[in-house]
Amino acid sequence: MKKQTGAMVVYNGQHHSFTIEIFADSIKPSDKPNFLVVDNKILQASIIPFQTKLDFEKLSEETQKKNLLGYMDYEMNYIKNQLKTKELNEKYEFITLNNKMFLFWTYDMPKPSRTVINQCYLITICFDQMLILNSPVDKDKTLKDITNFLSNIGKTLKLNSHTIDLEKLYNELNIK
Repeated sequence: MKKQTGAMVVYNGQHHSFTIEIFADSIKPSDKPNFLVVDNKILQASIIPFQTKLDFEKLSEETQKKNLLGYMDYEMNYIKNQLKTKELNEKYEFITLNNKMFLFWTYDMPKPSRTVINQCYLITICFDQMLILNSPVDKDKTLKDITNFLSNIGKTLKLNSHTIDLEKLYNELNIK
């Protein structure tokens, strides 16, 4: 949803909801689903559901880390297969943004693709979904630029124990 200061991305489930905010001068949809162009940076924001039933209200830190690393391993195996390479020099760390645990990870793109130097991911667990934010580091950006970009979005994550009335929210966001 468009806002005066950027946009809010809303995920509504059957019993819960969560939002992230993107503060930017320019936000444009891409021709690909789940992709936005934010101040000349590409942002992919997507969610995937968990395949197993867990008590998401009471996940231990250890269980969260295990699930976040499991997704990263799955994604890295897929990417390595797609790029036909065995090594991408991936690095990861767990960070806390606004009292919420995230996994931040990067990997180097293979040498032939020098328009994109790295890929960066910031992921976290939101109830029974995993929120995945991804942005490439191209030759005009630095890893620090994209790390800050994703972290600033991650800091805005709000988890709600209720669904959101989208029409009401739209009207609230667009009152001048």
